[in-house]
Amino acid sequence: MEKAELMPTDACRFFYTCTGCGATLRPKSGDCCVFCSYGSVPCPPIQAARSGHADSLAVLHRMTVVASDLTKTSRDWLRSPRTSALAWWVPQGAIVISLFLPVPLRTVIWIVALSWMGAACILNARRCGRTHCRYTGPYYLAMIAPVFGLSFLDADFLGWLVLAVIILAGSKLIWWATERAWGKFS
Repeated sequence: MEKAELMPTDACRFFYTCTGCGATLRPKSGDCCVFCSYGSVPCPPIQAARSGHADSLAVLHRMTVVASDLTKTSRDWLRSPRTSALAWWVPQGAIVISLFLPVPLRTVIWIVALSWMGAACILNARRCGRTHCRYTGPYYLAMIAPVFGLSFLDADFLGWLVLAVIILAGSKLIWWATERAWGKFS
């Protein structure tokens, strides 16, 4: 989120609370204030020091506070161990454990788990802009079709095991490839 803020002319501002998400920004290491760390221009004392005109501080400056990465990170469900476990790790565990259950029950568990993870990814992508979630969400939902296929083909354990590896390893590959190419948030 970007927001225009009025900077004080005679002092640095050490804390800024984002009005969008409530996150509190602090200066990055080596910066004197949040404006120098996240703003489009440094604070007036630094501007004056750089220009050599300390008397020019009487003019108020407007600037934009850029807190987009911090805002996105604070809204990311993957950041919370509890939310991450409920949204992804428990359903993935259910897929692995259900390999040892009868095919009809396994099919239902996998469809519910894939729907759950797909919806969680899509919602997380909308919530914070997490790059890989835009791709893993539809991927999980698309993997429901092969699950139906195996259940109707009376596939053996090996067929189900291969599909489980494709689903779980494929999502990790998508995660790695998309965030490597386009960054964590896009």
